[in-house]
Amino acid sequence: MSGTVLLFGRLKDAFGAPSIPLPEGVTTAAALRSKLAEANPDLADMLRSKSIRIAINQALVADEAATPISAKDEIALLPPLSGG
Repeated sequence: MSGTVLLFGRLKDAFGAPSIPLPEGVTTAAALRSKLAEANPDLADMLRSKSIRIAINQALVADEAATPISAKDEIALLPPLSGG
């Protein structure tokens, strides 16, 4: 089973899609960030930025290295939000 990573804001624009496939072999939130940056060198700086948050099952991840992910999870990359 392959999973999906949901994209929002400038990430959605940068990838040109609302979602991307979960890379093979990714088992933690930290590995997801690293694998996506490696696979998309033109977006690596943005993807490595800690202003881009990862959410798993609608909860923001605090410790990416310790947070497991799987294809059955709802995974999202969130850029900084602004509003008023």
